[in-house]
Amino acid sequence: MRGGIFLVVLAGCGPQAVPLKSGVYAFEGLRGREGAPSATVKASQLELDVLTREVKLTVSSATRKFFLSQDSSVTVGCEKAGAQDTRTLDAPNVQLGEFLFDTPLVRADCPAGSGVVVFQQGPLGNEGAPACSAEVLCVSYRLLTR
Repeated sequence: MRGGIFLVVLAGCGPQAVPLKSGVYAFEGLRGREGAPSATVKASQLELDVLTREVKLTVSSATRKFFLSQDSSVTVGCEKAGAQDTRTLDAPNVQLGEFLFDTPLVRADCPAGSGVVVFQQGPLGNEGAPACSAEVLCVSYRLLTR
């Protein structure tokens, strides 16, 4: 009995991945590239339903539906939280205004509880999502509703 209690305590003490959360997210910013995105990109919204794995991307009042992968990967990069829940989309690419995202994915952002997700270009590597850069486009969205 004592070993069972000990194992439960250990399981709860390690760093947990920052989870993706269901909700409606509004454009927050562009990462990894200089310049201002178009008004179309700034007006975009992302809606996540983690239970059904459904993603709705609304751009210029047109909504496209995608699905998140069933299996979650983790992206290393959060200092205190450990990692970010990262999932690929079921599309080879996604057009968002003037930007084309190849092998798109969605990941939770640091820190835990920030209410931010990142829609970005992939593919997944050994440490999850690639870092946002001039070559890897990332758009952040902030949670509006749950």
